[in-house]
Amino acid sequence: MTGLYTAAGSAITASIFIPEPLTRMGSLLVGTVGGKTVLQRIEKVNSIRRTGHALNEAFKERGLQISVDLPVPDHGRLDLLLKFPLPPKKAMFAVAMRSQGKAKVFYNEAKGALYIRRGEAGLKRWNPDHIERLGMQGFWLRQNRQEELFGTSRNDRNRPIVKLLVLTGQTTLGKHSDNLYTQVGDQRVLLLRRQSSVYIMEENQLLPFLQAWLAPSEQ
Repeated sequence: MTGLYTAAGSAITASIFIPEPLTRMGSLLVGTVGGKTVLQRIEKVNSIRRTGHALNEAFKERGLQISVDLPVPDHGRLDLLLKFPLPPKKAMFAVAMRSQGKAKVFYNEAKGALYIRRGEAGLKRWNPDHIERLGMQGFWLRQNRQEELFGTSRNDRNRPIVKLLVLTGQTTLGKHSDNLYTQVGDQRVLLLRRQSSVYIMEENQLLPFLQAWLAPSEQ
């Protein structure tokens, strides 16, 4: 099926491939309890829609395919799977988009976990573990939906999935030790290496990060 769909089901672009239509996102707004939960879910839908528009505009010449809201048993749903299928540089990105309202996110190296701070309050561990979850989502999709989402060639099977945790809205990254950062183009982002590596960035860094990642093959 082609087209990116809003929660109401109207197509907003025709160049994005979505095996799981965004009409599924409408269910995010059903059966919630409390205005805060509804608001958070509306913000999530809007964030994915906004990002889909921006990605499509920025990479329409690259044949970009975006799969949205992919269910992974026992590990939630992957917000975006980005596939750049055309040479000279093919790539796959698994993107989790997360907001915790007006808060800062920190990584505790000793405990190997992400923490959240709101205002002057102390740090609170961020559950679930989004680093582990991204790794499990990528692994499960590779094992169970390889042909549909990734392709059938040997190169398709061996191509790594770059995992990105993108902080949206008013959620930002706190300051960290220099050794936790990496530079991709002009973007300085966190790179956390555990069982799988995850890049953590703010929403406005996503497009320039992807452009820089793909740029060497275009020079």
